[in-house]
Amino acid sequence: MTILHVLNGDATRIPLEQSGVAGEFTIWADPLHDGPVPLTLDDEALRAIRAAHLADGSGEDQAGVLRTLRNWDAALDRWPEFDEAVFWFEHDLFDQLILVRHLDWLARTTPPAGRFSLICIGEHPGLSRFDGLGQLSPVQLLALFPTRAPLSSAEIDTGATAWALFRAPDPTPLAAWSRSAEAARLKFLPGALARHLDDLPGIADGLSRSERQILVALAAGPGTFADIFRATQRMEERVFMGDTSFRRILDGLGGGRSPLVTGRDDRFAITAAGREVLAGRSDHVALNGIDRWAGGVHLTTAACWRWDGTRVTPPGHG
Repeated sequence: MTILHVLNGDATRIPLEQSGVAGEFTIWADPLHDGPVPLTLDDEALRAIRAAHLADGSGEDQAGVLRTLRNWDAALDRWPEFDEAVFWFEHDLFDQLILVRHLDWLARTTPPAGRFSLICIGEHPGLSRFDGLGQLSPVQLLALFPTRAPLSSAEIDTGATAWALFRAPDPTPLAAWSRSAEAARLKFLPGALARHLDDLPGIADGLSRSERQILVALAAGPGTFADIFRATQRMEERVFMGDTSFRRILDGLGGGRSPLVTGRDDRFAITAAGREVLAGRSDHVALNGIDRWAGGVHLTTAACWRWDGTRVTPPGHG
């Protein structure tokens, strides 16, 4: 029996290969929570948009990033060569967005029943804090393999719906649907989508949750990049963000007319403006404007959707 294992990154791929489980291994690791994922693009156009964003400011070559994205999709497209393909994922936002992206792809690919299966966990015996499959040893990963379950048509449909709503230009339908029984067909999806919505600008301060956590960490005292990254990771119920995505957010807080953060890798500090925003006495968007993406939502100073933890407020309200 030939098996294709689709993994969330090399931290999982390497120990799984060492485990002795049979099959071929590929990763698919685009951080879809970071940057534009607009709804109207075909697959190749979307890859180009993603490559441009991921290369911007990262020091990577855009053409090289695009080749990587194409190679990941080409590896998936080889599924007819295998008897089974297994998705290995975990409970966090990074993985759940990739999962629904793949389920949408399956909805459009329509493979025979039973050809795709899923391993998706949010905890593991012996770990007081489970942060991801990359924590597990080859022996532990091998023991997970028999727990895989065939993907049902209902799960595939749920993923396709989630992917379309995540890429929509208005986050309001996603916020409502994320609390539905349909969303709960995928056990970890509602919590992951809640974390996605938390990174819309806040009603009171214009900060995303990720930005706010950085300011909270720095309010306790200056720190290095590594210090701040570790501190904010400890604030997450489900760790999902890599250091490259984190760097974009930290750099963003250091820009604009009234920077909220100052410093370089060896020492960052919160500014007076940052303390005012963190206290809710000033608004980050009002001070510095905004131009960033959250899935398919393009947040701009003129059209800024906001989130209060329970509901979306459209531009011009609140």
